Amino acid sequence: MSAGWIAGDVRARGLAATEAIDVASSVAKTPGLEPAVAVLGQTRWIRDTDSATSVDAAERAVFETLIWQLRVLAGWLPSEGVEVVRSCVAWFEIRNIEDRLAYFAGSPAAIPFELGRLGLISKSLGAAGSAEDIRRLIGASAWGDPGGEDAYAIRMWLRHRWHRRARDASPELRIWADAAAWLFALRERLAGRAGADLIASKPPSLPSSWRWVTAATWSPGDMWRAEERWWAQVRQEGLQLLHEPVGGRGPALGAVTTLAVSARRIATALEIAAGVGGGELDAAG
Repeated sequence: MSAGWIAGDVRARGLAATEAIDVASSVAKTPGLEPAVAVLGQTRWIRDTDSATSVDAAERAVFETLIWQLRVLAGWLPSEGVEVVRSCVAWFEIRNIEDRLAYFAGSPAAIPFELGRLGLISKSLGAAGSAEDIRRLIGASAWGDPGGEDAYAIRMWLRHRWHRRARDASPELRIWADAAAWLFALRERLAGRAGADLIASKPPSLPSSWRWVTAATWSPGDMWRAEERWWAQVRQEGLQLLHEPVGGRGPALGAVTTLAVSARRIATALEIAAGVGGGELDAAG
């Protein structure tokens, strides 16, 4: 047992404890966005209901709450644990970078997610005035040089590096990341896009419980089912980790997983309540 992990594990269990109550199911059963946000406002998942006037704004509020919870958790963990959380939060930094690149292409400016010390370059993105600036920022960080300024090439590079960082962070994340990378690469191949080999050039070696990822013959129309199955299995394994003895990375990683899945399910539930999108709450985990 590591003393450095004990405080973080206790905090992790405290953060994830209320996830036994299925907030997403209650939100999904509410007819309309405004009453759904009101239901969500009675939980810890949204703090400013007045600003959640659209599905996008409400979903963003949920993800901002997730990030805040993970930042709090990271503050209680030893350095190894912080890196585990950082590797998971990297998805939001990728989102920040892609939003900035989209702005250069003519999209409205997006407010970046606040990652604090869990981010690598997010604090500097606002000063970037071009894709060339973005490339310099990425290249000078742990993300590494993407080798070009094309938005798609940067997008693929970030996912490639995210996969490698997650693999290095913990054995559990290595399995989940390998499975996710293969499914993402397969999606790119089925769509005829060029970045698949950078993500995964050959099927990964996975434990028996995950071999469905590489054993199935997936069609373009089936990929959403593969993604939902990935989330469901990660949720199940995360709950098991959450109940491991304190003193190791299990409870902390389990909390990260449980909270992330909950946020994703709530986002899907908001879409269902508002009558937009084609999400299915059961499939979401």
